[in-house]
Amino acid sequence: MTEELTTVRDACARTLENTARTLQLGASGTEFVAAFRAMTDHWGAARPHDLPLSDVSPDGSPVEYAVDLGGLAPALQFAVEPLTAGLPARDPVAARAIMPLLAGRYGAGATRWSALADRLLPDDAHGPHVSMYGAEVRAGAPIRFKAWFYLNVTGPDGTFDLLYSALERMGTTHLWPVVQAHVHRAGEDVPFLLSLDLADDPAARVKVYFRHFMADVEEVAAVLKAYPGFEPGEVRAFCKVMIDGRRRFSDQPAVTCVSLFDAQNFDRAAATLYVPLWTYAEHDGEIRQRVHRALAAWPEALHRYNSVLAGIAHRGLDAGTGIHNYISWQPGRTRPRVKVYLSPEMHDVTPPPLGVSQQHHLSGQTTARGRTE
Repeated sequence: MTEELTTVRDACARTLENTARTLQLGASGTEFVAAFRAMTDHWGAARPHDLPLSDVSPDGSPVEYAVDLGGLAPALQFAVEPLTAGLPARDPVAARAIMPLLAGRYGAGATRWSALADRLLPDDAHGPHVSMYGAEVRAGAPIRFKAWFYLNVTGPDGTFDLLYSALERMGTTHLWPVVQAHVHRAGEDVPFLLSLDLADDPAARVKVYFRHFMADVEEVAAVLKAYPGFEPGEVRAFCKVMIDGRRRFSDQPAVTCVSLFDAQNFDRAAATLYVPLWTYAEHDGEIRQRVHRALAAWPEALHRYNSVLAGIAHRGLDAGTGIHNYISWQPGRTRPRVKVYLSPEMHDVTPPPLGVSQQHHLSGQTTARGRTE
């Protein structure tokens, strides 16, 4: 962040305003930024170093921006971590306070969240983080809200048991075979996040995110092959472009998520691939070149990416990595859906694997044991 006296909340709100303007979101963008300000009001006048290091972006910034690069109607998303100055990041009080705000002011659905909160937002959380919240908007459409829960809050060996318990509380244990089928390498395909669409709607999604430690590109493609549209050759090609021909995700694990209900009926895309970007390049300029190659067939998507990146980056791209977090890929009817995830980079450039907030913590272990049967 270039202005040392700017608060985290104000700096990120301005970036969102500029990005919404770039994407021509109109009144929807204005409402979206207002929602961001409401969700981060508890940050107050905190500057970057007043808040604990976050897991939202690898450098410890508590915000991440995401832009859908495909389709005629661009979507803008943010994710934030509820943090309180002077307290550890795993602050369950701050995490619990967001949901009543979203339900009361925006009509967000709280039924599933309420079923899980006391179990997944404990006062004695083991891991360094407990939750994130986010919102996404398109022009002329209502804001959609989302929550993510960390699955290591009872310790790294309890992730599967905790996930099963969460499904039990939601009355969805019939979806457990979907989780089982997604684990191809026991101990290395590890669930680490559970997300909820905050809507009391049968179509609201429940997703599980997995890290695939030390997976090679072939192993990632094999996990995704089970879902419609994920042709192994296309997955391999996309991965190799984005990590510059490497065969293995040796530094930062690839991430996939599976939408549990959609994995049974396939009405919508049931899975998503997330390729980490900050540990597989010398600097963000190299990453930009790879994104250009991946989007070469879709000039409008490339233009959208270039415009958004120019508005978010506040330094030369060749100074290091840390602006690009992930790029996601889903098959589509006419072309893949690609989304880029970007950091405000409020701390140092070139963050380490797993992010600065996860260093020297048990949540960085590559094993997870427990209920897999």
